[in-house]
Amino acid sequence: MPNRRPARNALIRVLQLCGLVLLAIIPSMAFATFSIVACDRNGNCGVAVATNNLAVGASVPYAQARVGALVSQFETNPTYGPKGLALLSSGKSPDATLQLLLDGDGNFDGSTIAERQVGIVDARGRSATYSGTEALSSTWAGALHGDGYAIQGNGLAGEQVVAAMKQTFLSSTGTLAERLMASLEAGQDAGGQTIGKRSAALLVRTTDGAWQDIDLRVDAATEPVRDLRQLLDQHYALDAMIRAEHQAQKGTNDLARASVAQALHLSHGWDRIWRRAARLAMTMGDKDRARDYLAVFVSLSPVWGQIELKDDLYAPLHGDALFESWRKP
Repeated sequence: MPNRRPARNALIRVLQLCGLVLLAIIPSMAFATFSIVACDRNGNCGVAVATNNLAVGASVPYAQARVGALVSQFETNPTYGPKGLALLSSGKSPDATLQLLLDGDGNFDGSTIAERQVGIVDARGRSATYSGTEALSSTWAGALHGDGYAIQGNGLAGEQVVAAMKQTFLSSTGTLAERLMASLEAGQDAGGQTIGKRSAALLVRTTDGAWQDIDLRVDAATEPVRDLRQLLDQHYALDAMIRAEHQAQKGTNDLARASVAQALHLSHGWDRIWRRAARLAMTMGDKDRARDYLAVFVSLSPVWGQIELKDDLYAPLHGDALFESWRKP
C-alpha cells in the first residue's frame, strides 16, 4: 500500500498555517476606525466615520438635531446609539451619558467595555470620549475632544491622524456636513488606518429636518472616503439644481445659470443633473447651452438620452445638425 503519511502531514501543516492566518485576521476585523462627532451652534448634529469593515454607517453613527451625536467603535455596541441619544435628550451630560452606557454595557456580543471606543457630543457643545484598554492596544489609538466635537480612532497611522482632523474641523467653514467631511478627509490624508479601508459614512441631522438631513454611506469600496466625498458633492449638486429651477421660475435667470454651473461642477458625471440642466436651459431659451448639456447627457446615458431627445421640449433644436446626429431612427 502507498505511504499516505507524508500527504497527511502536509495537510496538517496547511491547516495549521490556515489557523494562524485566521488568528491574525480575526482580531483585526474591528480595528482601524476613525470618526468625528460634532454639533454646531444652530443645533445641527452629525458624524463622519471611516473603517476597514463593511457598512460602518449601519451601526456606528447616531445623531439627533438639538440633542447630540455619538459613535461606538472598535467593537461596536449598537445599543449605545439609541440609548445614548435618549439619555442626552433627557438632559444628561455627555460625561454622565458615557458612564451610564459603560455601566449598562452588558458585554454585548461577547465583548466588554475594554473593547469599546466611544465619542459623544451634545447640542450645547459638551463632549466626552472613552477608549477601552483593548482598543488602546491597537496600532495607535486615542481621542481628542473639545467644545462642540469629539474625535476618536484606533488602528491608525499615528496621533497625526486625529490632530489633522481636529485642526481641519476647527478651521473649516461651511455647513456642518462640509466640515465633518473635510475633517474625515484630513484624517485619511494624514495616514488614516494602518490595515486597509472598506467603508465610510456621513450622517447629519439638521434642525430643518426632512430633505436637509444627510445620510450618505459607502458600504464597500477601495477608497471609501473619496467616494463619500463624491456622494456629498452630488448631494449639493442636486441642491444647486433645485435652487436653479426655483430661481428660473422667479425670472432671475442669471442666478439660475450660476446655480446650474455649480451643480454641474459637483455632479461627478451624474446623468440626472445634466438632463435637468438641459431641460432648464430650454425653458430659459438658452438653446446653445441646452445642446451642450444634452451632448454630455446623451454620452453618459445613451438609452435614457434617446428617450429624452423625443420630448417636445426640444422641438426648437430640430434641424440642428448636432442634435439630429444624436437621434436614432
